[in-house]
Amino acid sequence: MFPERVELEDGLNLLLLQAHPTEAEEVPVAQADGRVLAEDIISKENIPPFDRSPYDGYALIAADTVHASQDTPVSLKVIEEVPAGYAPVHRLNPGQAIKILTGAPVPSGATAIVKYEDTNFTEKEVTIFSPCREGSNIVPLGEDVREGELVVEKGRLISPALVGLMAGLGYERVRVYRRLSAALLSTGDELVPIGETLQPGKIRNSSIYTIASYLERWGVKASMLGIEKDQAQRIAEKIREGLSDHDFIITTGGVSVGDYDMVLESLKILEAKILFWKVKMKPGMAFVGALWKGKFILALSGNPSAAAVSLFMLGKPLIQKMAGMKEYATEEIRVKMLDDFPKKSPSRRFLPGTLEIVDGEAWIRFARKQGNGMLNPMRDCEILGEIKAGSPPMTKGSIIRAYRFF
Repeated sequence: MFPERVELEDGLNLLLLQAHPTEAEEVPVAQADGRVLAEDIISKENIPPFDRSPYDGYALIAADTVHASQDTPVSLKVIEEVPAGYAPVHRLNPGQAIKILTGAPVPSGATAIVKYEDTNFTEKEVTIFSPCREGSNIVPLGEDVREGELVVEKGRLISPALVGLMAGLGYERVRVYRRLSAALLSTGDELVPIGETLQPGKIRNSSIYTIASYLERWGVKASMLGIEKDQAQRIAEKIREGLSDHDFIITTGGVSVGDYDMVLESLKILEAKILFWKVKMKPGMAFVGALWKGKFILALSGNPSAAAVSLFMLGKPLIQKMAGMKEYATEEIRVKMLDDFPKKSPSRRFLPGTLEIVDGEAWIRFARKQGNGMLNPMRDCEILGEIKAGSPPMTKGSIIRAYRFF
């Protein structure tokens, strides 16, 4: 037998205990954005690789300017000009200055940089009107990254800034975890393809497109297997087909207790290992987590909002662990309610809403319509607010837990 009606956290743990990252592969750094690092990034050099100037100005010896003032300015001989991309030729001696442009290396002997606008200058001489502090306006070697430094640990999602940082460190290629692939199967006699004319009793197969879009946003390559009727043997064959060339499969529909709910029966036909059935939450109670030949089967409700919530609360952390991410837990925050919730909550509820910042505090505004069979409430969903099981009606301003939905 298998556990039934598990707590959300227990169901998630049952899934995560069986999850392992995909294998690693090497890709050009230019193609690494949005992938997950499979190696530590160690700096092979300093950034910047030399002391440099942050401004257009003059490199000088700070001690030469100790007595500089508006009444007694100090004039220094300009011996060279150093643009960005070129190295200085001369070493500075007392009484000398070198014209330097933004990003250029600081000349040997220089101990400060003074900005153009703080001087008077000619081609051969620069005049200083106030003392310069030792080290002022000099960006030191390795200020951004030091050679040998651990820049980022494996398991991090690569951002555009990290792509640029790796390129700046000389990484032409980088090891990342292989992108996951998922098969998506819709079940139900009532479903028809989206382009087909509706007949009495039929509905369009729409929520699978929402699921596919979420997966693509999370870096998963999603393939739709179409619609299968409520026949256990045929559903089992489709699951077997989908798992033959994908990392996992997600099904929708057929996971409740009705006469036509055949997904659980199909898993028994496959002799899949059922980890649990049903979760103590609304929406999303109807859910099966299973394994077949080491690959996950996530069977979601046919109700669009229920499918989206269970995918987010159970599927996303699992997917992120399988993708190699070090931090895969759903982000939790505390928010205040901008609306009343006038009903008692015998069960644990998750309500879609938008996140609003009011006077520096985080608030949730619930979607106007709520219902397991509705997809519209999820349309603008940024955050899921949690109403604990056993809660009485709650008023505006109540503080609840919430989960960032993206």
